[in-house]
Amino acid sequence: MNRDRSTRFTFPFFYGWVIVIAAFIGIALTAGISNTQGVFFKPLLEDFGWTRATVAGAFALASIIAAMISPLMGQLADKVGPVIMVGVCGLFTGGTYLLLSVSNTLWQFYLILAIFMALGNSANFGSVGPTISRWFVTRRGLAQGIVQSGAGLGTIIFPPLATYLILTHNWRYAYVVLGLLILVLVGSMSFIYRRNPEGMGLRPDGKAPVTKPIISKYQAEENPPSGSRPVIKSFTLRQALASKSFRLLAFVAMASSFTQQLVLVHLVPHATDVGFSPAVAAIFMSVMGVSNISGKIVMGIVSDRIGRRNSLIISFSLAISMLFWLMVAHDTWAFYLFAVIYGFAYGSWIPMFPAIAGDLFGLGSLGAIYGAVMSSNSIGGAIGPFLAGYIFDITKSYNYAFLIAALLLITGIGALRFIHLPRPGEKTGVS
Repeated sequence: MNRDRSTRFTFPFFYGWVIVIAAFIGIALTAGISNTQGVFFKPLLEDFGWTRATVAGAFALASIIAAMISPLMGQLADKVGPVIMVGVCGLFTGGTYLLLSVSNTLWQFYLILAIFMALGNSANFGSVGPTISRWFVTRRGLAQGIVQSGAGLGTIIFPPLATYLILTHNWRYAYVVLGLLILVLVGSMSFIYRRNPEGMGLRPDGKAPVTKPIISKYQAEENPPSGSRPVIKSFTLRQALASKSFRLLAFVAMASSFTQQLVLVHLVPHATDVGFSPAVAAIFMSVMGVSNISGKIVMGIVSDRIGRRNSLIISFSLAISMLFWLMVAHDTWAFYLFAVIYGFAYGSWIPMFPAIAGDLFGLGSLGAIYGAVMSSNSIGGAIGPFLAGYIFDITKSYNYAFLIAALLLITGIGALRFIHLPRPGEKTGVS
């Protein structure tokens, strides 16, 4: 069911940028508040006496469930459009924090995250990124970078806010405030979305209509013409899953999310273990959020010029160096340096994945295909924090966890060399 308007729409500037703003705000709320997990870690441990692996395991379970249902939610997003799916994201993600505020047992904590958080995250995966890719082609990297930089702004705002609410009230009150913010604001933003520019009489990037199919070299190679059969402009989910590039991309996404979520969940506990106060540790997260924004926008622009592969290699290399740095960092300046460079690195790779998926596989089934990519992403995001918590419970140190994350990113760089990405400037699918 398509709820987009089919008539030509008059607007003083390209409506795609309105959607970018709405998506930016939504990501700032959902991702920024998700990045407060580390702030809640020790208050939960103190109240319930759980281990770090136990708390991380609850978020890991949510990621695993999201991984299982993301392709289905992506297919649903392709059918019903982003208005409904972003609304579902706001409802379930906001509901997660409201319900967590009244949880009293471990099974309640796990059940809430497994159902509500998983549904909210998977609805978000299959709607926002693919929608932006449908509205932008030549500026796809820039648009995705702007949208995903919302997570950086959210990371600047919400960990200190959550810390303040916990210190002045308690963690339950903090969850209520954060949940209401998502429920009201993300739900309101959902009505701004439109599935694609064609439904409003527009074209991607605000350009004039084209008269012939636009395909990438990779799409032509993977779907060669046979006799009079036309070249396929967009992959189906089945065609994408059968391609080597999809499997490699899924692995790279898993490696990146493993590392990203491991640090986001355990940086605050690690900093407080070293000797920093919770308030200072939250500031490290905020600094990481500032550099996160610059990474997404700068490397989004750069990726439109030098290609997604080269951009990802740069991002992964920076993150690898900082993971080794974090293993020996103890001084305040060393943690600030980590926050600046690592924040730039992981921020810059986040917008690459929906952009790469659009570049490789076209836009016809992008919600389902990107949902499948995010299944692997969710699995990595589940394993990373849980494994780090388990390693800490055994060794009383995160160093082995940081080492494993660095090695995974090194392997990811190797996998990138075998993905057939379009060259910079080559046109990609727009159907």
